[in-house]
Amino acid sequence: MRELLEIRVRTANAERYLPPSAGVDVGYGILKVVIPTDSELFEEVGRLSRAFRSEGDYFFSGWQYHRKYSRQELEDAELFYFWPKRTFEPEGEACGTIYDESSACKHVFSPEYESVICGHRVKHGADTCSAGARQISPLFLRGRSIPRKVDIARTIAGEIVVSARAVAVFRETGLIGGSFDPVRFANRAGSPSQDHFQLTVCEPFIEIDPATRFGTKPFSDEGHGQCPFGHILGLNLLSEVTVTRASLTDADIMATKQLVGVRRGVLRPRPLLLMSPRAWRAIQAAKLKGFGFEVAYIAP
Repeated sequence: MRELLEIRVRTANAERYLPPSAGVDVGYGILKVVIPTDSELFEEVGRLSRAFRSEGDYFFSGWQYHRKYSRQELEDAELFYFWPKRTFEPEGEACGTIYDESSACKHVFSPEYESVICGHRVKHGADTCSAGARQISPLFLRGRSIPRKVDIARTIAGEIVVSARAVAVFRETGLIGGSFDPVRFANRAGSPSQDHFQLTVCEPFIEIDPATRFGTKPFSDEGHGQCPFGHILGLNLLSEVTVTRASLTDADIMATKQLVGVRRGVLRPRPLLLMSPRAWRAIQAAKLKGFGFEVAYIAP
């Protein structure tokens, strides 16, 4: 596996601290820099990031890991982590989907606060855990907002939508672990879609092994976003996924017990999604679109 970190760096900082031609100009005084994580430059960027942060600044902003596997590594994998590449809005709650928050975790990561933007006071909501909130109605969405050219997508609140074609592949190949309910249109009739379905992953859920790393961003040791009750492990996933063997089931589609993310406005924390090799091969054979995959690992 080859792992790369893509970051966005201000041009002035890149010219001062990074080798010439280290990045690609994407406009607005920003460079896109892609770094192998086993390189000396990666270590140097980590040092710079910590130095800038100690002074209340940042060396890079946007970031994303890219992990590239050989065909043999993919064929030999015991498990896959997967995610929808496309995210869209508005989310279900804005379209009439109902959630029961009565059992949601009340832990607060950061309280409400106000800031002044262009002379106007703006109120920012609290960051909370909210694990345990339950969707108690069908998923209502605006039909026109659902991506049409992919077979899986996710709302900004983490609700998973799949195409009728994906549902057919799952059923024809006998894949188990997920249920599919028609998305309801956010109109007066609330009529069910014939083309899109909500994927709900069935229990039992899978335990994440401590080898999996979470955090705010690369090179950050901040504990922000870790629920003290173990519901949320961090704001973002920073490594490949490892789960415990004892918690695995025979399902083809699985979700983790622990979550990633935060409840912030309409955003909600979400589980990591897992897939068996059988499901991965079925999706590859059917050429379903919109799935991102990485190899996942199983701890003893």
